[in-house]
Amino acid sequence: MNRLYIPLLWELALVIATIVVPKQAFNLFFLFYLGLLIYFYFIHKQFSFRKMRSHFGKIKTFWLPVLLTFAGLFGAGKLKDFITMTFSYDIDDHVINIIVENDLVPTLVYAFMMIIMKPVAEEFFYRRALISFDNKKKTAILTVVSLLLCSIARAHGWLGIAEWMLMALPVTIAYLLTRNVYVTVMAHVLFELYDNAYEVAYVVGRILYR
Repeated sequence: MNRLYIPLLWELALVIATIVVPKQAFNLFFLFYLGLLIYFYFIHKQFSFRKMRSHFGKIKTFWLPVLLTFAGLFGAGKLKDFITMTFSYDIDDHVINIIVENDLVPTLVYAFMMIIMKPVAEEFFYRRALISFDNKKKTAILTVVSLLLCSIARAHGWLGIAEWMLMALPVTIAYLLTRNVYVTVMAHVLFELYDNAYEVAYVVGRILYR
């Protein structure tokens, strides 16, 4: 757990900063994910492209869990949208809105951040680094902690926290069952691609042809 002090303090800094200067959420999240990637990839060597590629030929043990996890994320996203539409009129969920400048470069940076940086950084921090399999009690406690930390980074209200815990649940379950962070990374990347690609393509097209 010693190696988690820095990323935990890094998230604390993110939470405080998004409360103080919420309009800078885009820059703050970019720095947050970049910091996590540097910490887990360059300093602690947790991610390996070679190991990631080694799973690509495994249908049952890799791609099937990836597709099931993607389906779970898709379902969680629909349920989250339903909860938001049902309760947002009465309760402020205090979800942090990442506002992007209406220009080409910020839009492309946003796409890269959400589709690549976010999934890899979150899976290696909230799943691989936080969840331990030493014993069942410790695993259960750390799983709840990981869900809370993942959601607190994106929302400050209890409804928003609950919504983002729901979104983190499919990848958390997948990691608990497979103990393979590359499964959750790939599923997360594919979901973010599905969730963001159309909007990004529309914005880029509008910018280029305006």
